Amino acid sequence: MRRLLFPVFAVAMAASAALLVNAWLENQKRAALADVQPVTVVAEPAYIEVLVAGERLTPGSFVKPGALQWQKWPDVQIPATYIVRGHGDATAFEGAVVRQLLAPGDPIIAESLISPGDRGFLAAVLDPDMRAISVPVDEASSNAGLIFPGDRVDLILTQSVAPAGDRASARRVSETVLENLRVIAMGRRLHTDPEDDLGSGPIRTATLEVSPEGAEVVALVTELGKLSLSLRSIASAGLPAGRLPARRAVTWDSDISRVLDDAGRPTSTLVVMRGASSERLQASEGSPQ
Repeated sequence: MRRLLFPVFAVAMAASAALLVNAWLENQKRAALADVQPVTVVAEPAYIEVLVAGERLTPGSFVKPGALQWQKWPDVQIPATYIVRGHGDATAFEGAVVRQLLAPGDPIIAESLISPGDRGFLAAVLDPDMRAISVPVDEASSNAGLIFPGDRVDLILTQSVAPAGDRASARRVSETVLENLRVIAMGRRLHTDPEDDLGSGPIRTATLEVSPEGAEVVALVTELGKLSLSLRSIASAGLPAGRLPARRAVTWDSDISRVLDDAGRPTSTLVVMRGASSERLQASEGSPQ
């Protein structure tokens, strides 16, 4: 009988041990799961589009088409001064003048730009230590309306010159008085849009950026004769502005018209004294001395 009970007892003990081991393992598993922190899923932040500088913009420069662009921006505490897509138009700032240096990617705010018609616009266009002065022009002398703000021009003076007391011998002469001047405005047009309503009428004046000394030159030449603007290449932007021509040559009417030959050049009278006698000689300009 004992021999029959011993195997049964052994099997029962083994089963009890297995149950105890399984219970212990289950408790360990539950304890390990209790120590695991829950994973929090963070939602991706919302984005908007903010108007920024698409290129380096320097103070006093005009905002040209394509200079501003929309950039993706996290919608987290956006300053009220930023211009958000859907609440502003990038093209509305074309022709405005930059007030402060803007690097690519810098957000555009109202204080960054000044638009035509705003108070202080003309002063914002000027480079430091430069002046703005207007000269009278007409359609012909202003290249038939094809010169726009931001272009570079030379200022040419054409005037009549006559010997003293002899208006009948008056001749015309032309010379470049200032070179590489930046055009600030044509008439009331202050930006490059040819469809600007302010520029629809005849252009009577051109406003130029000059040095203080150049302003004195312009004020004088407006009293001497007719002024014309000669458009320069866009590559002239890097050259010294408002300078006097290195070659102070002039062009007489007789230089370009064979009708007005040497005989028609302005002359001066020389008095030659020989002892008690004197002789008057007429010397034409350009004649051998």
